[in-house]
Amino acid sequence: MEIDIDGNWIEVLGSGVVKGSVLEKLGVDSSKYNGWAFGFGLERLAIVSMALPDIRLLWSEDERVKRQLKLGKKFQEVSKFPPITRDISFVVGKDFVPNNYFDLIREIGGDLVEEVELLDKYENAAKFGPDKISYTYRVVYRSPERTLKSEEIDPLQDKLYNETKTQYQAELR
Repeated sequence: MEIDIDGNWIEVLGSGVVKGSVLEKLGVDSSKYNGWAFGFGLERLAIVSMALPDIRLLWSEDERVKRQLKLGKKFQEVSKFPPITRDISFVVGKDFVPNNYFDLIREIGGDLVEEVELLDKYENAAKFGPDKISYTYRVVYRSPERTLKSEEIDPLQDKLYNETKTQYQAELR
């Protein structure tokens, strides 16, 4: 059985005739008997619920895919191109606002920034001073259309270093 979802036919109930070899393995004479198999596909309803373009995504090990697999949440296609990952570590005053830093990264990297993660937040008064704190961020750059090259990302990362020093009076580590 198939259902029409926005002009696309989706199979939700599979069925068919059982192969004779399967019946023979069960001790059933396939020259006398045949079988009919059918089953309701819960996976198919998940496809409809999340607007998945491919059933194989349900078994993906890609964290970008796994994070999205929630019933009722529309799936956003992820890039098949490799990422370029860059880290930045710096010491700033305790008045630093991490959300503002996420905005700076997105402003510089634009749509090429796929993910930003705070890896480490470290205080050490003896090493940095009583009013300072160290942060380390990971920036994952990835294009949905093409493979990025280091020559393209390095200038963005250099600009991030410079803006981090300038805007936040940061000491890069």
